[in-house]
Amino acid sequence: MKLRKKVKGKIYFTKYYKESKKRIGLSTTTTMPLVTDDETELRELQNKIKEINLVLLDFQFKKATRQPIKPHEVKIAKKERARLITQYWKIYRESILYT
Repeated sequence: MKLRKKVKGKIYFTKYYKESKKRIGLSTTTTMPLVTDDETELRELQNKIKEINLVLLDFQFKKATRQPIKPHEVKIAKKERARLITQYWKIYRESILYT
């Protein structure tokens, strides 16, 4: 059962980030290239989101093994992840529209 949660997390993670990584590396004939400033900012946001996803995965494992967790820390991490994902897609959308 723990393995399924881990796999589920990977599926969730790839759902949001797999396509954006593919589009950054594509040639100019298929999509327009991103500006380098936007590209570095997007990668930084991706790294931050990855870290938060790992923290949330640790919380899930602690919960499954009945270790003590603080619910307010989970809520804070989820809100931070949602904020970063929103910021990521806003920058990504603007960079594609204006390039």
